[in-house]
Amino acid sequence: MKLRLFFSTTALLAAVTLAIGAEGENPIKQAMVFAHKAPRGEKKLNEKIAEGTASEADVKKALELYKAMADAKPPKGEAAAFKVKTNKLIAATEEVIAKKPDGVEHYKTAVDCRSCHNDFRKMGGPQGPGPGGPGGPGRGPGGPGAGPGSGPAPAPAPGGAPQPKP
Repeated sequence: MKLRLFFSTTALLAAVTLAIGAEGENPIKQAMVFAHKAPRGEKKLNEKIAEGTASEADVKKALELYKAMADAKPPKGEAAAFKVKTNKLIAATEEVIAKKPDGVEHYKTAVDCRSCHNDFRKMGGPQGPGPGGPGGPGRGPGGPGAGPGSGPAPAPAPGGAPQPKP
């Protein structure tokens, strides 16, 4: 009985450890965190690469992470299309390292966050973007933060003159 409990507990612990470890080893997330995020007020590495101010070691590490990312399955979309976009990013990063004249320009073109996220990133949960989704909470017409003139126009009064906004 004690032996069965020991093995059951050990198996459960191993499964939880593997699940947690697999989450931390997502190559796409690793590349995004390293090269495309930064603390508030600091420049992201991809911005430094585009300016030509990134260290060679950081650019090489980004390249390694981009290569690992290329072999990953995207959260949504076609894996082949993801690989094509990622390979363009890898080629451009290699050009930056080789100090090719158009390398930085090619890198700027290859780093197309919006396009990649639209095609391959899952947004929100199973119901899609929630209150914190694109635009944030209450950003619809007339919602909090809406400026003057936003939202639907008031209906005309019986005499034909527009009614004032409430």
